[in-house]
Amino acid sequence: MNVNPEFWEWNAERYRELNAYFRVRIKVLLESDPYLKEMISKAQTLELHHITGRMSKADQEIWQEFLELDRAKFYLDMQDHLEGRGTPFNIRTGFGKTNRTDTPDEPTW
Repeated sequence: MNVNPEFWEWNAERYRELNAYFRVRIKVLLESDPYLKEMISKAQTLELHHITGRMSKADQEIWQEFLELDRAKFYLDMQDHLEGRGTPFNIRTGFGKTNRTDTPDEPTW
């Protein structure tokens, strides 16, 4: 996705909604999918594409929407950083938690 702030609006509510949905969905997949459980039990390297590849087609489409929002969030965080606003970048935590999406009740990943 090419994020152009002139043609795009940030949707923090949708980002939080999808973040919460996939937090639960990924947990369920890790606990119930035989292929993923076998990878975990054999201590194989488990990467994100292994998990998302096991999602339904509908979830994979929603995952793409989430990734686009996540890229846009990164872009906005970078703009804030470059302009001296928001949470400063930290080499260990990235931008950390930002006011744009996080609430004390519903932190994002």
